[in-house]
Amino acid sequence: MNPILVAAALASARVWAVLRVQASWRRLLGPSWVWIAAALAVVVAGLALVRGQLGAPAVSELGVLGIWLGFELLLGSVLGLAVSLPGWALVGAAEQSEHALGLRADAGGSLSALMIAASLAAGLSLGLHAPLLAGLVGLFETFALADPGAWLPATEALPAWLIARVASITVLALALATPVLLTQALVQVCVVSLGRGGAEPTDLVAAVAPALRLAAALVALGAAWSAYPEAFARGM
Repeated sequence: MNPILVAAALASARVWAVLRVQASWRRLLGPSWVWIAAALAVVVAGLALVRGQLGAPAVSELGVLGIWLGFELLLGSVLGLAVSLPGWALVGAAEQSEHALGLRADAGGSLSALMIAASLAAGLSLGLHAPLLAGLVGLFETFALADPGAWLPATEALPAWLIARVASITVLALALATPVLLTQALVQVCVVSLGRGGAEPTDLVAAVAPALRLAAALVALGAAWSAYPEAFARGM
C-alpha cells in the first residue's frame, strides 16, 4: 500500500473522530456536522501531510489497516471528548437561558441555537480557531500515527508517564479555566449587586445571566488566547 495514502487515511480518521464529537457544532448543524467534519478532517490531514508532520506507517495488509483505523478512531474520540467540554458548557448555558425565558422550541431556529451560533461566530472572529487548529495538527507530533510505541513508555515507566501527563493536563485545564471562571464570577457579582437594597434581580436579568456569563467568558478566553497563542498551542 502507498504509505502516503495510508498516512492520509489514518490522519483523516483521527481528526474526524476529534471533530465529530464537538457538542456545539453538533447541536447547531445536526447530523450534517458529521459530513462537514469529514471534509474538514481531510483538509487538516492534507495540511499536516504537506507540512511533513505525518509519518509513513508500514501497513501492507488490509486487515492491519482496518485495525489501525479503529485505533485512530478510538484515540481521536477520546481526545475529542476531552476538548469538547467547553462546547458542552456552551450548549448547557444556551439551553438553560432558553428554558429560563420560557422560549422552548423544537425547531432548529430556537433561541438556544441562535445563542450557540452567535457564540461560535464570536469565537471565530476572536481567532479562537487558530490555536485550536495548531493543537489539532500538533497531535500528529505528540501521538505518532500507527505507532503507539513511539509515545507510550515501557511498562515500568508507565506510572510516572501517566502522572506527568495528568499533571500537564491539569495545568492546561486551569490555564484555560482561570480567565473564564474569574470573568463568570465578576458577572455574577454584578448581577447580584442589582438586588442590593432589598430588591431582587428582575426575572429577565436572572434568565439571561447564564448567557451573560458565557459571553463574558468567551471574550476573556479569546483575550487570553490572543495574548499567548504560542503557549496555548504548545499546551494543546
